[in-house]
Amino acid sequence: MNAQEAAEAANINSYQMQASFGAHQSEPGKLLLREDMPAWVQRKLTQMGYDIETKALTSGPITAIEFDQEQGGFWGAASNFGEDYGIAW
Repeated sequence: MNAQEAAEAANINSYQMQASFGAHQSEPGKLLLREDMPAWVQRKLTQMGYDIETKALTSGPITAIEFDQEQGGFWGAASNFGEDYGIAW
């Protein structure tokens, strides 16, 4: 998977860590998955005891820069759900 594929891939957010704002809640075992997460992944996580919630988007725009060691250059990547971009050379 290259950086662009990773930026666009379904992702998982955990409520394990305390929230940065507000009441600083922690909800161990609760996960937020993007709706396009494969069904088998959702089933497996549920079987493991996780409380699963799904949404169309689980985060804001995602950007990444990947260093290509073989070519000695960089690749820029950006998710397709926001006004963001990745530029590299």
